[in-house]
Amino acid sequence: MATHSPRTIMLLDADKERRSETAGILIENGLSVLVAADVKSAQALVRHHRPSAVVLDADFLHVPDLRQKLYIHGLNVDTPFVVLADDSEPLAATSVPYGVISRPLTDAGIHSLLAIQGLPVAGEVPPTVDANRPNASLLYALPHEYRTPLTDIIGQASYMHGHARTSSPDEIREVSAEILSAARRLLRVTDNFLMYAQIETLSESPMHIERMRQVTTSEPASVMYDTIIQRALAHDRQNDVSLALDVEGVPLAIMEQHLDKITTELIDNALYFSRQGTPVTVSATPTSDMVTFTIRDHGVGMQEQELMQIGAYRQFRRRSQEQQGIGLGLVIAKRLVEVHGGTFTVSSALGMGTSVTFTLPRAKAA
Repeated sequence: MATHSPRTIMLLDADKERRSETAGILIENGLSVLVAADVKSAQALVRHHRPSAVVLDADFLHVPDLRQKLYIHGLNVDTPFVVLADDSEPLAATSVPYGVISRPLTDAGIHSLLAIQGLPVAGEVPPTVDANRPNASLLYALPHEYRTPLTDIIGQASYMHGHARTSSPDEIREVSAEILSAARRLLRVTDNFLMYAQIETLSESPMHIERMRQVTTSEPASVMYDTIIQRALAHDRQNDVSLALDVEGVPLAIMEQHLDKITTELIDNALYFSRQGTPVTVSATPTSDMVTFTIRDHGVGMQEQELMQIGAYRQFRRRSQEQQGIGLGLVIAKRLVEVHGGTFTVSSALGMGTSVTFTLPRAKAA
């Protein structure tokens, strides 16, 4: 499936030497570059990539319906177009709403490209989010997370609509699979948002918290085993997961749906942020009144600053790895554990993997 990165720009320029020079400047400033010499090459690129901006030479302003030619091949409909032009080129003749940056690229032009995509500019202090106000960062992130899969769906559906008579069955299957994947992502974002809102609402009522803690999962090992195996199969990692769930017949004071949600989000993170072939271990050990769970991977790990911001509803590694969803999963798992009277800790080192340990209370004997 094609992914989107806020650092990937598609450069459309027919002049080989000029194209190479411009691409070099963009790369020096930390941007990834897809290069195309003509519209056909650009269409091929957007079929398999999601550039966050299109930078084009002014000569391409004369191409009829350029935007539409790229949209129907999968380019996101909200992708900005920016023209590179020198002072001698008459841009006033076109009525198409393009941004314009002077050529050759200057520091001001680079800063403009970064600002268009919401990326930090060297020397500027990016806005911060108060870690004690998760709703603020949620409201900031949510519109983007709805628009991303929606624009994927619109772009792929537009391509299918425009090529319905000429597309082969294999092409139709490929495009429809991408639409289905984006729709599932949108559904997961929606489900997580609704659950997050529900948890925060219920957590303000001691009566509701007490009722939640009275619900019992009689066989937590069975619930976790089924969930972990299902997610491992989805990631094609069934041979990488090892389980030591020593909680047969140990009921927990949590409903099955909530235990399943905690397990799903944490095992998905462990599998997503570690390479195939590296181990992911899950253990559960009972004590007199609690059960301690640990999910350990040997993946990319987290920085100390990221560990401190877990409660702030942040999505980590957005620029280096395209995560499906807005990062609410980890926060939901943490909040579910906490409202049930458990503890939740994350230990990690960059490049060394991550270990999530949480506790849940055992159900009281009847």
